[in-house]
Amino acid sequence: MTTATTDHATAQSLDPRQLRDDLLVLRRVSGNRMQAAPACVARNCDMVRLIARHWAPFGHTRRAAATGSAAEEQRWDILLARADPERSVEQCYADVVAYAYAVREFVQALHEAIRPGTTVPEVARSITAAVAKGDLPVGFELRVKQVAAVLRAPAEAVRAAMSSLVDSNRLERRSRRIFPAGSLQMHDALATHIADRLRAQIATGVYARGSRLPSAKFLATTVCSDSAPVGRALRILDAEGTVHIGPRGTKVSQPARPTPRPAPTAPHHDEKNPRFSRDTIVATCRAAHEQWRRRGPAPAEVLHGRWQDLRSMAGQLLAAAPAPAPDVTQELASLARAAELASAPLPDEPWLQQWHTACLAKSISDILPLIPKEPR
Repeated sequence: MTTATTDHATAQSLDPRQLRDDLLVLRRVSGNRMQAAPACVARNCDMVRLIARHWAPFGHTRRAAATGSAAEEQRWDILLARADPERSVEQCYADVVAYAYAVREFVQALHEAIRPGTTVPEVARSITAAVAKGDLPVGFELRVKQVAAVLRAPAEAVRAAMSSLVDSNRLERRSRRIFPAGSLQMHDALATHIADRLRAQIATGVYARGSRLPSAKFLATTVCSDSAPVGRALRILDAEGTVHIGPRGTKVSQPARPTPRPAPTAPHHDEKNPRFSRDTIVATCRAAHEQWRRRGPAPAEVLHGRWQDLRSMAGQLLAAAPAPAPDVTQELASLARAAELASAPLPDEPWLQQWHTACLAKSISDILPLIPKEPR
């Protein structure tokens, strides 16, 4: 019998109603946090053994059907070993609860096996397809719960599938974090560009000398990235003396310039050009964010056209923005950041063009609430 046929036969022979009933019993036993009488402990242990003995043959069938996938074989070996009906269990409360929890995980795996696409090879193929499609974009960390929610797959199968994909170099690992292939190279390149962006913002007065930079998490939102490339960018600036990373945060330590450099001005908004409505601005910013999030290919003329529209929108909003109070540093920083990004040139590489466009869209989204709404 082939593997697919065995899987089908196993799924058909499993009784979903019986599985659910046994799971309810196991949840009640494993989730009980109150000390029970010795007689109750012994009765619970016998009941858990009975459940494990009933479902053990189905688990061994599932294990035999997993031949060819090392991760799937290892997963079922662990589940079967922990839920072994002949396992020695002390007749004490803690050991019985631990055994009930192990049997519960085993029965839960059988319950999830009824659904199609829950084996480790199938989940691995789904992860690969989701990365190629852009549902799990390159550059962002793959968390087990997040991937399981996207694929609607069991978390244990997702964890095993991700490990197998890392071993086959279709996913990348840095420390304990897992990313789609190509993410680490993108992170290193992005860290350099983020450092250039922060260096330019410090030079143009977005962050004054001696001021404390926002947290890496906040900076990551302004540059449309996660905190890992931002942390590396800050370390680059710290090594060159532009900032100082201390126990209480990061401060700008760049020496003062002999003559103050004026802040960059956004592109002049020509009144002859049509004004953009708020709905159009919001839709354009959302499209730029979505394009960068999915890392999907886009024609060069589309990116350049969106970039020009966003620059014009930034000029329109900056011209209409009221002057904030000098002590409102966050609003001042948002306006200066939008002006600096709108004045920066568009890079040549397509993925960097998407990133710069998304950063400009984020800065426009930040200053849009500062602009008073026009009466209709």
